[in-house]
Amino acid sequence: MHARICIYIIYTYTYIYIYIYIHVTHFHCALQQRHGSFQDARRLLEVCKRCGPDQSLWVQALSFLASPESGGGHLEEIQEVLRHIEDSDLMPLLLVIETLRHSEEVTIGDVRPYLQAQYKRLVDALATSRGKSSQDRHEIVRMQQEIVQLRTEAKEFQTTRCFQCGLTLDVPAVHFFCGHSYHAYCTPSDGTCPKCSSGALPKLSLKESKGMDRGSTKVFYFV
Repeated sequence: MHARICIYIIYTYTYIYIYIYIHVTHFHCALQQRHGSFQDARRLLEVCKRCGPDQSLWVQALSFLASPESGGGHLEEIQEVLRHIEDSDLMPLLLVIETLRHSEEVTIGDVRPYLQAQYKRLVDALATSRGKSSQDRHEIVRMQQEIVQLRTEAKEFQTTRCFQCGLTLDVPAVHFFCGHSYHAYCTPSDGTCPKCSSGALPKLSLKESKGMDRGSTKVFYFV
């Protein structure tokens, strides 16, 4: 196969060896051959479209089109690549800006639609984050007040039915400070309230994801 490709390259059968590279899933090789041959930006995008499973080719295409080696004059193709990158969320905004910085012909006006869309996405994400933060603060205040009550006031458990199976409670029963009561055999082995723990898991997952996102360049954090 490689010998056949070399023959095609020697005799400049460009489209044939690109076809072969694609069908043996050597997508990156096809893109590199496209770079080294005609610097045909439209054909470059065709390779990216035909190699759909490998989305990273679009990132490489933007890097090539914005570089001096591309020869310039590819503004339309750059805009098309940016639309695909935006729709598929392939690159963080800062990395796109850093990539376009190498182009001598791309101006702010040329990529204004992309920048405006990214700005709107950031504003919407910030508004959503602030709304969730406000809810979290109210929840924290409520929990702090509840903790004080649990420490200073007696709590009566008047529930007569198990929150898990719905049957009448009998001894031995397990009562949680959240107010839910269960039969001993309806309580999970981890000792948590089944009703409350299901709602706590998403919050714990959200806390972990926020901790991971703090080191990501894809998210802006505002104070």
